[in-house]
Amino acid sequence: MLILLFVLLSILVKAQDSTPQTESDSTNIIVRKFKDRPKVILSDPTIVATPDSNLTITEEIDATSSDSSNAVTVVKKPLQKGTELTSEIKYHARDSIRFSVEEKMVYLYGEAQINYGDIELKAAYIVIDQNTKEVYAEGVTDSSGNTIGTPQFKSGDQDFAANRMRYNFNTKKGKILEVVTKQGEGNLRGEQVKKSEDESYYIKNGGYTTCDAEEPHFIIKAKKLKVIPNDKIVSGPAFLMFEGVYTPLVVPFGWFPTKQGRKSGIIFPEYGESPTQGFFFRNFGYYLNLGDKIDLALTGDIYTRGSYGVKLTSNYNKRYKFNGHIELSHNSLRNSRKEFPDYSIQNNFFVKWRHTQDPKARPSTSFSSDVNFGTATNFSNGLNNSAQDFLTNTFRSSIAFSKRWIGKPFTLNVNFNHSQNTQTKIVEVTLPQIAFNVQRIYPFMRKNQIGKQRWYEKVGVTYGLNMENRVSTIDSTFLTRATLDKMRNGIRHVASISTNIKLLKYFTVNPSVSYNERWFFQTLDKQWNNKTQKLEVDTTYGFYSNRDVTANVGMSTTVYGLIQFKKGAIRGIRHVLSPTVGFRYTPKLNSDEVGYYGANGAFGSYNHDDLSLYGQAPKQNTGSFDFGFGNTLEMKVRSKKDTITGFKKIKILEQLNVRSGYNFFADSLNLSDISINGVTRLLDKLTVNFGLNLTPYAQDTNLRKVNKWLVSETGQLTRLTNARVALTLALNGKSRQTDYQSEVATPEELAQINAQKNLYVDFNVPWNANFIYTFTVDNQTVDPKRRFVQALQFSGDINITPKWKFGITSGYDFVNNDISYTSMTIYRDLHCWEFSMTWVPFGTQQMWSFDLKVKSSVLQDLKLSRRKNAFDF
Repeated sequence: MLILLFVLLSILVKAQDSTPQTESDSTNIIVRKFKDRPKVILSDPTIVATPDSNLTITEEIDATSSDSSNAVTVVKKPLQKGTELTSEIKYHARDSIRFSVEEKMVYLYGEAQINYGDIELKAAYIVIDQNTKEVYAEGVTDSSGNTIGTPQFKSGDQDFAANRMRYNFNTKKGKILEVVTKQGEGNLRGEQVKKSEDESYYIKNGGYTTCDAEEPHFIIKAKKLKVIPNDKIVSGPAFLMFEGVYTPLVVPFGWFPTKQGRKSGIIFPEYGESPTQGFFFRNFGYYLNLGDKIDLALTGDIYTRGSYGVKLTSNYNKRYKFNGHIELSHNSLRNSRKEFPDYSIQNNFFVKWRHTQDPKARPSTSFSSDVNFGTATNFSNGLNNSAQDFLTNTFRSSIAFSKRWIGKPFTLNVNFNHSQNTQTKIVEVTLPQIAFNVQRIYPFMRKNQIGKQRWYEKVGVTYGLNMENRVSTIDSTFLTRATLDKMRNGIRHVASISTNIKLLKYFTVNPSVSYNERWFFQTLDKQWNNKTQKLEVDTTYGFYSNRDVTANVGMSTTVYGLIQFKKGAIRGIRHVLSPTVGFRYTPKLNSDEVGYYGANGAFGSYNHDDLSLYGQAPKQNTGSFDFGFGNTLEMKVRSKKDTITGFKKIKILEQLNVRSGYNFFADSLNLSDISINGVTRLLDKLTVNFGLNLTPYAQDTNLRKVNKWLVSETGQLTRLTNARVALTLALNGKSRQTDYQSEVATPEELAQINAQKNLYVDFNVPWNANFIYTFTVDNQTVDPKRRFVQALQFSGDINITPKWKFGITSGYDFVNNDISYTSMTIYRDLHCWEFSMTWVPFGTQQMWSFDLKVKSSVLQDLKLSRRKNAFDF
């Protein structure tokens, strides 16, 4: 930036000095009249000074105006091709421009400005000396004693400010006093700046800071600094200064990269002491920038008592194609000491992979992944202190590929799914899961529709093919041969034909027939060994199949009820009732069950198809009559905010569904339980979600249903088997976000913020509170603690001041009469610094931590961190 400024001023002086003087124009000025306005022509015919209004131009070569609103503009026209000047140069001053030909000086007064291409220089006072080949710019002191109009330089998107500046065009050296210039994410300040011929410049008594305040809150101060533009800043011994006060924090040298974009470099560690693991360095490593599309970071943790950890992370992004994140970690925990009997070594690993494909990359195909896989103890050993990961007892993974054929009714989905419970140690994997579907086609529809549509043209056919390979085992034996022996696999074909018919104008009848064919490759054989008195189970491998056919007919309609009011705030109430009835029949197609005579001659039955992945064929004829109805209830009220209609709709009851059925072929318990589910929302703040099951049958002493009507036993029609209620309340203050703030973040930045909201602090919302209350009743369990279960969870934060924020997450377990996981956070915005503190006061994850650090990523290692986790107490 400084170089561009010096070159510009050099061009200006040389251009003015290049015109030879003649004896006939010693005054170097001719005053003429044109259109009643003075025109000043200097000896250089390419310079024209034109006042914006009638000005008095004296014999002393002075173009001034007593009215400060009258500005003088000087235009230096570009020379012919091959000369130094390649663009039009404009001089502008609010007050005046004075030319002294005898002294070869040019003076610009009052908001002076020079424009050349994309370069702009502003100052209260600018002087060009053609004798010494120097240019000088500075500010002036106003009547209040304040300095105004200090030099401001701008080139493209870069700018800097200085108190005074001087430059010599012969030696190509310059000096700038009290400069402030932006370098990358920080500001460079110095009392004196000298520019050298190699286009770098040196600073005396300067410093570097990321604080943008006029008087920075902190600065890394050094007596000598060297700046290589768009590369780096290097300094000698540097001190950290706060509010003008030196601190004992000193470094032998400083190195600050100023290149734009990501850069490779060392990741400095966090240090401290753990009572159980000793002294440590955490997150020490190296960041490698592999280009605009991918990066790589390798970090490690090391403890003096032998524990260690390694983590590899990478982000990749190909614009308009895909983006993702990979994280591989391994840690080894040493418990106790080698000389003690409880000494043990615990090795853990974990894999995370997120991949998202841009929908515009390939409209007909998509690929995505969300992988979370590793050892169950990885987030509970004290080396990983993420509360979110610790509280998650189930990790799930999914890798999905989908393909659809444009213009054809075919779709293909291939998935890999994984589920891992850290409490039970059970791992379930489905690899692969393939689904090929043919969407509904109408084989009898005419190509050219003429007249009314015939009933058979509504007949549609669908087909689906599913293939799956599944295994469930414990995590300790997952990567062993035994896991392969437990794998179950199968194939299923589903074909259906259906149509819809309008009946009596208001009813819709939907008849359908579906056929299911199941293929599987394992079957069971059980035999009782009389010698050992044990049951022997043998798995036979081969090709096996079973099938079923289901016929179904359903009928539905919609009934509307409306009440309107001509006066009052409530103008109408509408009720929508959606009743449905249906009949389903599935005949028995398989053979009877087989069995064996076990101990004491007892007969035990089983089915050869017990290992069928997609189920068994019906053991008996089934036919059921299903019925139910859905409800919605809404109200129309006046609204002052709606300036178009003056009304708004409020949903009193978003949904209320009632379902039941009757099985004609069952030998007992023919009537199904009555299920009732509903959702409503009150005042756009409170969401109520509820459900319950009612049964008409009595129960025995073991709380099991028996084939006796409850009304004949107790006189009651039904009894409650289970119920649940969930209340969700979300409250928040009015957002203070402005239009300016909404324009600061780009869509990519907003997506990153929404993906990791816990890493960002939002002061635009003054406060928010969230409450979740759940209550469940289970009358079918004999455990009294599980019969009535209720819990409360709440979280929220509040802006104590415009810079202080306090947040809390907690809850209460009413069954155990104990407070659940509780975490409190405090955040303080310190302008260019930030302070955060987290405290978990009790529980298995008791810990505390605080961090005081610079906001800017350039000085991210300038921080003070202290923490103590659950394993250190």
